[in-house]
Amino acid sequence: MKAMHDATAVGTRLNGLFQPGFSSDQKIVIDVLQQHPTPGVFAVGQEPLIDIGDGRALQASEDDGNADFHSRFFNRHGFVLLDHESEVQNWDSGAFGATDRFGDQSKQYAEVENEVAKFYMPEIEAILQNTLLPGKRIEIQQPDRLLRRGKHSPNPFFGTVVHNDYGMTPDDFEENSAAFGNPEHAAEWRKQFDRDDVTGFMVVNFWRTVHMHQPLQHMPLGVLDASTVERDDVVSSGLKGFTMSGQITNQSSLRYNKGQRWYYYPRMTTNEVLALNLFECHKDDDGTMVYNTYHSAFEEPFPANDVEERESCEHRVSVFLLKD
Repeated sequence: MKAMHDATAVGTRLNGLFQPGFSSDQKIVIDVLQQHPTPGVFAVGQEPLIDIGDGRALQASEDDGNADFHSRFFNRHGFVLLDHESEVQNWDSGAFGATDRFGDQSKQYAEVENEVAKFYMPEIEAILQNTLLPGKRIEIQQPDRLLRRGKHSPNPFFGTVVHNDYGMTPDDFEENSAAFGNPEHAAEWRKQFDRDDVTGFMVVNFWRTVHMHQPLQHMPLGVLDASTVERDDVVSSGLKGFTMSGQITNQSSLRYNKGQRWYYYPRMTTNEVLALNLFECHKDDDGTMVYNTYHSAFEEPFPANDVEERESCEHRVSVFLLKD
């Protein structure tokens, strides 16, 4: 079925897209400090105009009322919006603080009971088992912290470049584990992945607005329909100057293709959560499939009156896929 693209789409330009004719046999290194330009990307202001469709309309058009609809939609497109009223009241109670390299060091969180560990982790486990991956044998690993963004957090900036935070292969993920953590952590992940009963691995990101009184109209998240991404659209890339270890990361960027279809969910509320498939690999992969969801914040046109600035969080969860 062809992906629906609605007539009410928002037109915008997205940063960080690579030009269609660009190619490289090497991983493209992106300098986050912007001391060196990234080869192959469109110049600022020269990016193609992209229509970002209404994800709510897309999801409603495919909803057949069956119990496994959200799972099938997530599997097809790489994202799905879910109604979810969490028990968490203080999202900052379980948020990462600033690092020595990034974030506002002046903003510190008070030492209080971690509601993310108490409430959110069990809620997310239930969503994975019952809604996103029902009937599958899985092992779930969650951090007891999440990443907050917004002016009231140590991270008052948003990701306004088209990207996926991970590479494409198990080796890419293992190297990232070492870059962001340490070699021991990476070796432990590989040991688990190489188990005979493990067939694959996923990272699912649960993205939502928090501590907001109004529906989101400031810097919403645009997501790319994974079913419209061709393998040749993927550009192997990595970030320089982003990790405490100093290692260059593995991630993936995107070569522009007019067949790609972007969506967002207008007016998200704090009682909704957007699940994104950030990374997926299988031991029997042939290298042709693209599972990962590319995304970017963007400026949504809105009325002249003031809108509430975005406050959001993301919670990335590791999932080992097991044999039946």
